[in-house]
Amino acid sequence: MNMAVNFGEIKRIDIIGFLERIGFRPVRNYQTYALYHAPYREDRHPSFKVSRKKNRWYDLATMESGDIIDLGKVMYNTNDIMEVIRHIQNYTTAELVIREHLPSKLQGERTGTFHNVTVRQLSNEKLLAYLDSRGIDRTVAVEFCREIHFSLGCRHYYGIGFGNVQGSYEVRNPFFKGTVGQKDVSLIQMAGGNDLCTVFEGFMDFLSYMTLCRRSDFTPFAETMDFVVLNSVSNLRKAMRWLAPYPTVTCCLDNDDAGRRAVDALNEARDGIHDASGVYEGYKDLNDFLRGKRFCP
Repeated sequence: MNMAVNFGEIKRIDIIGFLERIGFRPVRNYQTYALYHAPYREDRHPSFKVSRKKNRWYDLATMESGDIIDLGKVMYNTNDIMEVIRHIQNYTTAELVIREHLPSKLQGERTGTFHNVTVRQLSNEKLLAYLDSRGIDRTVAVEFCREIHFSLGCRHYYGIGFGNVQGSYEVRNPFFKGTVGQKDVSLIQMAGGNDLCTVFEGFMDFLSYMTLCRRSDFTPFAETMDFVVLNSVSNLRKAMRWLAPYPTVTCCLDNDDAGRRAVDALNEARDGIHDASGVYEGYKDLNDFLRGKRFCP
């Protein structure tokens, strides 16, 4: 089976931990950064800096900088992102070494400063039971989601996390819906360089689609296409750059005015747009279709 790639999760891999796994140790360690000999060129005087807080690297000699994917491009001398990710995954565990540091703003239905953020494999039985109630296959949820714990004020919260391209998380539980970090779209690429991409409004719709594919109740082409989740129709403009490389884009958006306006906007902006909402006509969205919950006007 091809491996799905969530760019947000790849970017959260700890650069210092990755460098240690491939045999590079810092020459000097400081509270906020580590200093190395550059791992991709001759560097007699250590000039390669990695920020612990930002999880970004800086080459002080060449003035280059970036995240772990940018580092892989330089180290492995390629602009092929999938090749870079394969190299990175060869030196990390199956679950990857994901940084627990996240931005300090919670956006969505609640706002405020949060702390004590941890990211772990999804295993909480209450969260899994909630996904059961939404008809989501547990193996699908564990593959694409994480379990996020954080404190807001004096209270502790946890929820189902779905990574976005900023390295932040959309978070949901039965009583809460919001964003840990910066709100943006999510991109899931299946290995193989696909020409097809399917767009969803929310990550519950994406999980519903993957569940339907696992059950063979829906078009079973999940491994031959990539996916973009808007995480809000207000992110449609942000999604354009991620959709640009794909000749064909299929829309599985909500059967409501906002969903129809989003499809119209995509059709006006480019060719190759296909509206698949007719497949689940009579249902508000793919999750309601999965659960057999018809729309009642």
